[in-house]
Amino acid sequence: MKFKLMSVAALALSIGLAGISPSALAQSNAGATIQKNQTLQPLSTHVQPATVHNSKSAPAQNIPLSNIPSARSFAAATATDDTYGSNTSPNTAEFITTNTTISGYIDQQGGARWYYANVSNSLKLTAFLSTGTSNVDYDLTLYRLNETTSALEQVSYSAKGAGQYELLSHVATPGYYFISVTSYQGADTSNPFTLFTTLSDSYDANEPDDNPFFAKDRGTAPFTSQQNIDNFLDEDWTKITLNAQSKVNLLLNNPSSNGEYVVQLWNANLQNLGSLKQNANGQITLPAGSYYVQVYAPSTFDLTTPYTLHVDYQNAAIKRVAVSEITSDRGVQGFIDYGQGKKWRVGYNITVKGRAFDATGTPVANGIVLVTVETRVASNVVKVEAITDSLGYFSAPMYIGPAAGQSSYRGPVSTHYYDVIPITFRNNGALLNADISTLYHYAYSIN
Repeated sequence: MKFKLMSVAALALSIGLAGISPSALAQSNAGATIQKNQTLQPLSTHVQPATVHNSKSAPAQNIPLSNIPSARSFAAATATDDTYGSNTSPNTAEFITTNTTISGYIDQQGGARWYYANVSNSLKLTAFLSTGTSNVDYDLTLYRLNETTSALEQVSYSAKGAGQYELLSHVATPGYYFISVTSYQGADTSNPFTLFTTLSDSYDANEPDDNPFFAKDRGTAPFTSQQNIDNFLDEDWTKITLNAQSKVNLLLNNPSSNGEYVVQLWNANLQNLGSLKQNANGQITLPAGSYYVQVYAPSTFDLTTPYTLHVDYQNAAIKRVAVSEITSDRGVQGFIDYGQGKKWRVGYNITVKGRAFDATGTPVANGIVLVTVETRVASNVVKVEAITDSLGYFSAPMYIGPAAGQSSYRGPVSTHYYDVIPITFRNNGALLNADISTLYHYAYSIN
């Protein structure tokens, strides 16, 4: 191998021993110029079946190494200054330090560039590769050196399509790790690829799950998963399977004010089906097949606060809702008659409770009901989504604000001023039949 000696202090920095937490160092890089070339688009409402192609085969599981220097020699080595590099095989791999950007070139299809790093503690190792151009398809593979057998044992890989970035992670035990950047198709000696690695000392139990090849497989059952983003490259991938066409509900609840996360949905071919922002419900109709749910932080993340991902499936089409109760503040609740028929009377803060049914009268589980109320003050429109439980019940709290008091009703003691305002219910944009359509919006009363 071709090496250059480095100082002990520089080596300490490379493996996170200079008094800085790897997670803190990773979080400090949140403003780095590494871009993930994903296009955000709203979650589609209905997706047509996709044609599944043959995926790439996984890299070799084990690679024998020859001329392995001693561990002491490994620890005293760093990368060469050769632009194109002689690191075309594991035996000529160049040493790299984590949290450092490495650029390189591959000059022929099937060619490769090899690097290695030392991990001194049990940490999560993340590696990111950007090809720099859409004309080539480079893959990323991580191996651990078995110093007993002198073999490289594959522990992770990422092999997406042309022009896509590659990302992998591995919960590493102390040792030497080799990274290969390999050309699956094409080569480019004008636009360099970019390789970046980082370490995390705090991560959730589902790791490693940073790409679809290592996604957490949830099968066909609904699930709730609580995880955290542990560095600015971290992604959490989950695989779901539908046995028949289904309406899939997605919700990413992020209580942190310091992190901003996005959900993206992909089909089996890794074609993007749309995105969903945090703290919002999304529903999409999908044909039978396998899909991937991805969570990542496009700009900022919070290492200490976990998010919660909910995925469930609506069991039938909602056709109507029955409202059981509407509670309210200001002491004006109740189902009353101001001379225009019996209606629910409401104030500023209300909670609409009811149940959703299909065309046969069977309660619909895991359905999204959009409740909309329009007030007379500035024609304010308030919309709140609620998800039905396993028995079809839903509850939608909402703030609708004050009333104008355009109508009046003289009661035994006082005159009440109020507005008659509309309330509607929808699912997937379709207006649902409901047993109520208007409310009494209470403004004030005069004795």
